[in-house]
Amino acid sequence: MRLFFALDLTPAAKLEIDTWRDRSFRELSAGGMARPAHPGNFHITLAFIGDVDERKLESLCDSVDQWLEQAPPAQGSLSLNQVGYWQRQGILWLGPEHCPDSLIQLAGGLQGLSRRTGGKRESKKFTPHVTLFRRCKVPPPSSLQPPEVRLDYAEFALFESIQGKQGVRYQALQFWPCCP
Repeated sequence: MRLFFALDLTPAAKLEIDTWRDRSFRELSAGGMARPAHPGNFHITLAFIGDVDERKLESLCDSVDQWLEQAPPAQGSLSLNQVGYWQRQGILWLGPEHCPDSLIQLAGGLQGLSRRTGGKRESKKFTPHVTLFRRCKVPPPSSLQPPEVRLDYAEFALFESIQGKQGVRYQALQFWPCCP
């Protein structure tokens, strides 16, 4: 199983991002210069775990439960208002200009838990983002209208990445609440 922890987005936020993306970067899709991420897959990854044996899934979830009893994360909000581009990976993304400390702490805690259960060790700094396009062959043009999508979160989830005939889809396996 290929797993990761993430903030899921509401259907309204996914639609708002998809509409803005289509309006702002139509030429990337139309010209075949990049592959758009499916709006149903929009999320903010908190910790990538990687391939995990299904037998370790219960242990991983138990670890999260125990961690939350000791240090429950706070709910919060983000303003997705910044476009970024990672040339090496060919990824165009949308993220917040400012990230709350509580979200950084949540991501760090989940990354630590995933490492202790055999997950992948993240070497790069946590950058909350929603992937808009993959395989961008050239740096994309600037958006004429900057985005402003508000994302309130009160829970996080463990997702499985499932490869199918129609591409990859993400299936939530379990949700955990954040404290008010």
